[in-house]
Amino acid sequence: MATTTLERSKDIAILPATYDAGIGPKGHIGFIALANGYTSEHEVEAMLPKGEVVLYISRVASDNVINLTNLKAIESDMMRAAGMILPADTLDVMVYSCTSGTTALGEDKVFERIQSVRPGVPVTTPITGALAAFRALGARKVVMLTPYISEVTAGMRDYIEGRGIEVLSASNFNISLNSDMQKVAPEAIYQAAITIDRPDADAVFVSCTALRTSPVIDRIEQRLGKPVVTSNQALAWHALRLAGYAEPRAGLGRLMTLPLPA
Repeated sequence: MATTTLERSKDIAILPATYDAGIGPKGHIGFIALANGYTSEHEVEAMLPKGEVVLYISRVASDNVINLTNLKAIESDMMRAAGMILPADTLDVMVYSCTSGTTALGEDKVFERIQSVRPGVPVTTPITGALAAFRALGARKVVMLTPYISEVTAGMRDYIEGRGIEVLSASNFNISLNSDMQKVAPEAIYQAAITIDRPDADAVFVSCTALRTSPVIDRIEQRLGKPVVTSNQALAWHALRLAGYAEPRAGLGRLMTLPLPA
């Protein structure tokens, strides 16, 4: 007589399981990327200690055109995007990966929206990380490079200066599409950073998570003899430190060797 499916199921053995720390034993970072974001998650992930700290990514609705109106509109989808990241598990830090979007809305509003869904979890953004980076580096005067149109660049300059950092000069590539920003060659970023530097600048700030800055951070620092802060680098550094990871990361600029400022 043939064995039925029900009878066969009685032969399944239940074995004991053992557990370890799982994926990302030293840190879980919830990462809110733009729907039209191309670069940030790849750059930030490459800056993390492989296998030790990991990103869990959600996307927020966003327009490909980067202007102040569209940047502010992202707020309406932020809570949904935050709530989609491991809702049944613990995160060490939450990230909103848009520099211009944060300055358009304000950090407090970004923190409020995300923490309404993930209470008690530290939140950072690229501009939050950059401001902390300036403190860690002792930089009070910076020159700034962005890919944005001038109205967005001006808003970011004013935001930074409103937090006690003097922006000696602001330059941009005058690009309106996120999809074009991610195509800016790292060599063009290098040349622009060299061009805009001033002797009285304490640091160079390259804004926008769409820009591929990681290949040229060290080169710019070596050429200019001063620190470089970029959106993705500052975001990775600040997220790691908030998550409790204190080890230096080589090849990504002076910032990635520093602890959080007191």
